[in-house]
Amino acid sequence: MNNNFVYSKNFANLGDKIEFKRKKHIVNGVVTTLRENTVIIKVDNETAKKLDLPDNQTVVSHKNYVIVERAENDTQPVFVYDGWNSALKA
Repeated sequence: MNNNFVYSKNFANLGDKIEFKRKKHIVNGVVTTLRENTVIIKVDNETAKKLDLPDNQTVVSHKNYVIVERAENDTQPVFVYDGWNSALKA
């Protein structure tokens, strides 16, 4: 298994604002964790309640979002190795 995560021009990176559709709602959020096939994003509490989420984070596949605004990342992300759960975290 290759655990090389790099910033991508095609996919969202840490801190980027993305938009996606969930339960007939257009949702905006900020990327907090990168994974090989998905990103974990943070949404506001009102949106989380509307979508019946247990907290204000959710997982979105790379193929199911658009990047609204790129973040200016001054520092390198932290790679957390946890077997299959490995990820880049802000």
